[in-house]
Amino acid sequence: MLVVGGGPCGLAAAIALGRCGVKTLLVEKHPSTSFHPRGHVVSARTMEILRTWGLEEAVRSRGIPHDRNQGIAFVRSLVGELIGEIRTFADPLRNRLAETHGPSAKTSCPQDAFEPELLRGAQGLPSVTLRFGTRVDALGQDAHGVHATVELPDGERRQVQARYAIAADGARGALREQLGIAMSGAGVLGDQIGVYFEADLWRWVAQRPNLLWWIYNPQTVGVLIALDGRRRWTYNFGYDPAKSRPEDFTRERCAQVVKAAVGASDLDLTVRDVRVWRMQARVAESLRAGRVFLAGDAAHPLPPTGGQGMNTAIGDVHNLCWKLALVVNGVAPDALLDTYGEERLPVIRFNVEQSVRNARNMEASGLGGILKTQEDFREDDIARMREAIPAQREHFDYPGQTYGYSYRSALVFDDGSMAAPTEVHSYRPSAMPGARAPHCWLRRPQGSDFSTIDLFKDLNFTLLAGRLGQRWRSAFRQVAFDAGLAAQAFVVGAEGDLLDNLGAFQDLYGIGADGAVLVRPDGHVMWRSCGAHEFPHDVLSNVLAAVVGQSQCLGTPLPLAS
Repeated sequence: MLVVGGGPCGLAAAIALGRCGVKTLLVEKHPSTSFHPRGHVVSARTMEILRTWGLEEAVRSRGIPHDRNQGIAFVRSLVGELIGEIRTFADPLRNRLAETHGPSAKTSCPQDAFEPELLRGAQGLPSVTLRFGTRVDALGQDAHGVHATVELPDGERRQVQARYAIAADGARGALREQLGIAMSGAGVLGDQIGVYFEADLWRWVAQRPNLLWWIYNPQTVGVLIALDGRRRWTYNFGYDPAKSRPEDFTRERCAQVVKAAVGASDLDLTVRDVRVWRMQARVAESLRAGRVFLAGDAAHPLPPTGGQGMNTAIGDVHNLCWKLALVVNGVAPDALLDTYGEERLPVIRFNVEQSVRNARNMEASGLGGILKTQEDFREDDIARMREAIPAQREHFDYPGQTYGYSYRSALVFDDGSMAAPTEVHSYRPSAMPGARAPHCWLRRPQGSDFSTIDLFKDLNFTLLAGRLGQRWRSAFRQVAFDAGLAAQAFVVGAEGDLLDNLGAFQDLYGIGADGAVLVRPDGHVMWRSCGAHEFPHDVLSNVLAAVVGQSQCLGTPLPLAS
């Protein structure tokens, strides 16, 4: 496998492929991981994925502590009047509810700290080779694979061949255009300056541990982001390209803008980096061109309003890489890979559209610090802004968007259940086929508690049966073995393989004592039976045929909808 791009998306792809034993080469044109903090939101779902890769605690330790990440403040300046606030981790009721959603909590880990942890994770996998400072000059493909010309740091050019490639080279990458894949969407929404700086702001934030500070005053309008809660910060503000050039924003000028945002003209600060970037909302019309797959910003640059960019990217490769591993290992046919676009594009489109809605809602309320400049600031907007702040919660707190999305493809067997409408601000756990399998605390006999989420990883297909589901367990183990799939099967309940301490499993998963659920390696439900079946072997053979092809499964196909 060839992965082009060494940002969060490419590094996550290398980890996912490497954990499946796929020989992978990652090339990145920059000499190292990101120096600028850039993205920072790591959703609870992404943290779950990191948990299954053994990286959750490392990432959490590099992020801002939760006690310094209590909410979002809207202010005239850091030292000025509070216009309003939205409490997130400061709300104990919200926290208790979030604990029922999953074993992992959303965190804020800036990209310059996040990427090195992913890098270390990839470096620890024997089948993964990483080449930074290496540029892809040309990428072609034929019926047998992809071939690329790469330029090494010393200028030497080499030819690389692989079965498939993932283009994770970002919004400015060239591979999507080379592949002839068009994009659609709202396009450019605004131009931004991102200032990464260091300054000790403790005297102003010690008793106000917010993650985000939205600033509104005649000198500057933007958002201040706490990276460690004390010394490391970024400040993003908009500019009008018709009136200013990117090079006009020198470090000296940006330092003055930051001082205006803080409200302290004598602030001692050091500007570490200034990044010019463009906020846009676009989605590729396809995620596949032959043997090359688009992922991350290469496929869907989206606004930061909601923090979905990095998380959507990691969701992409989490969906794709186990499928690639099955195909590369000769277990599944190439047609399996078509489900990547079928499943991910609706999720991508929703995340992009919701991010645009967040931005537009802020703008319509006079709160659009990402889309407006200080020239748009009006003192008489303050009252309207104050009233509008509570309605912006789903911009910053969105469990329904995090967990509630569902896949539809030939890898999802409809059981006739009705999907609940997606509500960004709330999440209803469901084991309906296509949904993320719900979190439930279980225990092995003589073992410690663990989450169901811990079972779903790498290449493992997991069958969970009710306390009377022994026939489902036996049939699945045999069918999966015959199909050549890595599989595990458990009876959950009293005297089962796994103990359900709280008695929640069957109700949460919507099955009876003799029912069962089959969960894919990416943690999404593939199939569910509420009760027993006369021929469990044949039912499960038909289900797994969707993965490996009908000829590789035993049993008589049954007319199940998919």
